[in-house]
Amino acid sequence: MDPGKLCQYHYSIGGAQMKRQATVKSGEAGSGIDGRSDAGQRHDLNNRLFFRLFQAANIYEAQAVRQLNLSAVQGATLGALSRDANGMPFSDLYTYLSVSRQNLDAVLKRLEQAGLVERLEGKTDRRQRVVRLTPAGVDAWADIRQRTIDFYRQGTKGLSAEEVSTCAEMLSRIGRALKTMQLK
Repeated sequence: MDPGKLCQYHYSIGGAQMKRQATVKSGEAGSGIDGRSDAGQRHDLNNRLFFRLFQAANIYEAQAVRQLNLSAVQGATLGALSRDANGMPFSDLYTYLSVSRQNLDAVLKRLEQAGLVERLEGKTDRRQRVVRLTPAGVDAWADIRQRTIDFYRQGTKGLSAEEVSTCAEMLSRIGRALKTMQLK
C-alpha cells in the first residue's frame, strides 16, 4: 500500500504523545500537504484508522468462525472463564469483555446449549450468577487455545513483537478514550 495514500502525515509514537513528522509542502502556514487544514487532515487520518479497525474486526470475526468454528466473542468468553476454575460473576464477565448484558446472555445460552459453560448461584449472594466452564468446556478450551496460538501467529505475520506490543497498547488507549467520550 502506498503510504502517501494511507495518510498525509506520518505519526510516530514518542513517549506518551504522538509527534507530527511531516512538513508543510504547499499552502500557507498551518495548512497540510494538500492545502487543507491540519484538523481536516487529522480527521481523515482518524476516519481511516477507525475504518481499518472496523474492517479488521469483521475479518477477525469471519476468520474465527471459519478457522476455529466459533465466534470471536465465544472464544473470548471461554478464554476469560478459563482463568479461574470457580468461574466469574456474570457482571464481571460482561464488564471484562466489554459487551452488553444482552449480548453476553445470548453468547452464554449458545455455550450452555453446547455444554461448555454453566451458570450457578453465587456462594455468598444467591441473587448473583456465576458463570464457569464445564468439564467439557475445559477440554474444548484446551483444544481451542492450541489452535488460537497458530491463528494469532498467522494473523500477526510480518509484525515484530515490538510492533504487536505497541499496537496492543495503542488499541488499549483508544478503547479507554472511547469508554469515556461524551459528544456535545
